[in-house]
Amino acid sequence: MCNAELKVKLINKNTIRGAFIKITNAQIKKIHAIKNALKLDDDLYREMLLPFNATSSKDLTDYLAEIFIYQLETMAVKMGVWQNPSLKYEDLRYREEKMASPQQLRMIEAMWRDVCYFDNDKFAKKSLRKFMRNKYKVDDLMFLTKAKAAKVIQGIKDLLNLRKELKTCGH
Repeated sequence: MCNAELKVKLINKNTIRGAFIKITNAQIKKIHAIKNALKLDDDLYREMLLPFNATSSKDLTDYLAEIFIYQLETMAVKMGVWQNPSLKYEDLRYREEKMASPQQLRMIEAMWRDVCYFDNDKFAKKSLRKFMRNKYKVDDLMFLTKAKAAKVIQGIKDLLNLRKELKTCGH
């Protein structure tokens, strides 16, 4: 999360509400995961909590925990021991304007999982590639243009609708 995103998040958050809400278990886990990645000893860790008037992460509020997590993440990323999780295909967001967006690619994959009749990632990926190659002459999601992605999305919607119609007819 960059500085601007954190500021927006903190500004948008109701500070009165956030000032009194207890830290969540997910926030505690994240703080300790980053602390361990940084290999912070307890003394240094507790010293870092002092500006927040806390001696333990459990003393933090939801609001203060977000700020502390941001500080720890920033330090850990700079040291190369932490990587902010990014959404699948986000690395493709700066491609040519005509290429499919990361959101479209994620949507196609998610919709295809609804079409797939086996709950298996390998099978889903392989069958999606076969569907796109046969119907749209594209070998991989990465090569989809925005226009073709829209067609693939519509094609998958059509398959889902056909499946619903067949179920209502008793097939």
